[in-house]
Amino acid sequence: MKETVKYLLSEKSIINLLLLLVFFLYVKKLPIDIETQPFILFFTSIILILFTKINISKTDYWLVFYVLVLTMYFVVQFIIKQTGLIAYLTFLVGPLAYLVFKNKVHLFSGKLIKWIIVIYATVAVIIFFKIPLFYEIVKFFYSFFIPRSGWMDGSEIRGITLFAPEPSYFAFFSVLLLACLDIVSLRGVKVFKYKAVLVAIVIISKSALVFIYTGFYLLFFYLDFGSIKSFFKVRSRKIIFITVSVVILILPFLLFEQSRIAQVFTNIYQNLTNKESFEKLLLTEVSGSTRFIMNTLGYISVEDAPFGWGLGEFQNNYHIVGHKFHSLMSQHGELSYDYLNKLPLKAQTYLANLVGDIGVFSLPLFLFLFLSLFQQTNNQIKRALKLLILLMLVFVQAQISNPVPWILLAILNSKRLT
Repeated sequence: MKETVKYLLSEKSIINLLLLLVFFLYVKKLPIDIETQPFILFFTSIILILFTKINISKTDYWLVFYVLVLTMYFVVQFIIKQTGLIAYLTFLVGPLAYLVFKNKVHLFSGKLIKWIIVIYATVAVIIFFKIPLFYEIVKFFYSFFIPRSGWMDGSEIRGITLFAPEPSYFAFFSVLLLACLDIVSLRGVKVFKYKAVLVAIVIISKSALVFIYTGFYLLFFYLDFGSIKSFFKVRSRKIIFITVSVVILILPFLLFEQSRIAQVFTNIYQNLTNKESFEKLLLTEVSGSTRFIMNTLGYISVEDAPFGWGLGEFQNNYHIVGHKFHSLMSQHGELSYDYLNKLPLKAQTYLANLVGDIGVFSLPLFLFLFLSLFQQTNNQIKRALKLLILLMLVFVQAQISNPVPWILLAILNSKRLT
């Protein structure tokens, strides 16, 4: 009994429990209307940080400094306005996850990673083929525990949804699963079959974001763009996955003409070849441009509010910045209603929301990311993650409370992977 309790309380078991929870981040734990519920991860991370040894590097000092600045900003705001608590705690989820997982990724369980892929694959097969009885069970589960579960079956344009409100959200999990598989493979664990299964799931997702993130990871993992000599040092298994990476990027155009990624690139191609204006492209490619527009408004809002609108307040003031682009905002298929009625809207990435909320006080985090992403590395996993972390946290999409980009960042900055 003592040995069982000791194991359950061991650092390895806690790390793997937290990792498991991350892959089911969008499953509701409480009956409240928010997409991500990382409550257990948040509070367990605080306990681990308080009672276990956390190794801080020189680069990490900038992250710690950022957290201190964010805390001081929150304290001042709360004293003056009694607001910002939820936004403050939300911004802390990522940094806490980073500090907990950094230098502990060698504790990831290969069996756990494989079982997670099996679970995802099983649910994907049930939904895709609508297997009787099992399909009804999954549908019942989604209706209770997944926000906006109407996307479960997908459509001609979008594929199936796996434990999340939208198909595109699997993009984060696909990259994290690939990285975890590559980490455990360093110990000699065979992962080829599980990677193949994961690629199959990616294909039936038919999501632009999933295709792009997964394709980029595989390309940068198997190809070293650092030198021509290393570029041509490709083994047979690498050739397989390089081919798979390319196929993932072009498959939508061959098989899924109505898929989101095919639709995205078709819109871009048609507008560019017809020399249409950039604004026309933004109005045509509504879903993708929503991310671009809201993130841009977050970053340029520093001109109107150099010290930020306040924690959680950019979403209520974006329309002030958006008024500079009134023609675009008022015609946009996704944004126009909220913009014209001054309804709250958040930016699509952590950094864009942060800049909108606290302005120039976000600089320490930018320095931390710069030092992390531009460090030299010969490790394939770390090389593959750099661009994706940048896309997730800065340019494209990842909810503020989504810990996946931060866990990937922890892998990037970890001195020990095995």
